[in-house]
Amino acid sequence: MRQKFLRDLGIDLDGTTDDLLQQFDLNGFMDEISDNRLKEEDKKIEELSKKIKEEEENK
Repeated sequence: MRQKFLRDLGIDLDGTTDDLLQQFDLNGFMDEISDNRLKEEDKKIEELSKKIKEEEENK
């Protein structure tokens, strides 16, 4: 997608630049997946903490 945008701006891309842009896209995608997993973990930790707290209060 960035490659097309840069080409539309008239910027020529050689193979190395194209590879770097693809790697950057992959790294960004992997970072997004990692962030989503961390958010899911935080949410699960909150749920479990709340459940433990409720169980302790009911004893």
